[in-house]
Amino acid sequence: MTNIRQLFSNISGTYDLLNKVLSFGTDKKWRKKGVGLLPHANHVKILDLASGTLDLSLEYTRQGAGEVYALDFSLPMLLTGHTKVSPTLDKRLHLICGDCLKLPFPTEFFDAAMCAWGMRNFSNLATSIQEIKRVLKPGGSLLVIEFFKPTKPLTKIFSKTYGRYVMPTLGRWISKNDEAYHYLHRSIQGFHSRKDYEGLLEKEGFEILQASDLTGGISSLILANSNGLSH
Repeated sequence: MTNIRQLFSNISGTYDLLNKVLSFGTDKKWRKKGVGLLPHANHVKILDLASGTLDLSLEYTRQGAGEVYALDFSLPMLLTGHTKVSPTLDKRLHLICGDCLKLPFPTEFFDAAMCAWGMRNFSNLATSIQEIKRVLKPGGSLLVIEFFKPTKPLTKIFSKTYGRYVMPTLGRWISKNDEAYHYLHRSIQGFHSRKDYEGLLEKEGFEILQASDLTGGISSLILANSNGLSH
């Protein structure tokens, strides 16, 4: 995990620009759609896992009320994100540098949790899901937006061409660090398909409420709650 943490810390300054370029600007639409499925009220507490430079957290605060606890293992990513936080939002956003496998929060603390493109970086998926379920209130929501392993012919072709060759090249030009984007491609190919990940969630006690592909399956969205019983 230390090497992955250092990798993301090294690209923190260009991470936002690369996200926009590599997703053709659709990453904002994906976040907006996902966050719109979560509860919004003054008393609501949301956990943003692998929050990076806070784009998902900020999208949540734009859409309505609620507090966000943004946790990431890379301090430079959090500090880069903090430069985008206005003084009026400081009271609603709490930044924590920590480990997603050992969440520093009480049991049943959050109304919902969300994670955008970070699940692939967790060294133990089962432990991460168990920890998320622990800190969620009964019936709490979990939103996952992720680049799952492609299963459709067109997304497989896209991944093997754009993901394998174009993405690292753009990463090298913009961030001067092509290894980060070679890692991104490898992490997608080595990750679960969306259906397999849904199965992991169900095994650990989550009920799938909604699952859909975004932009033809380039990315995917899963909404679940913690009412289910673990097997």
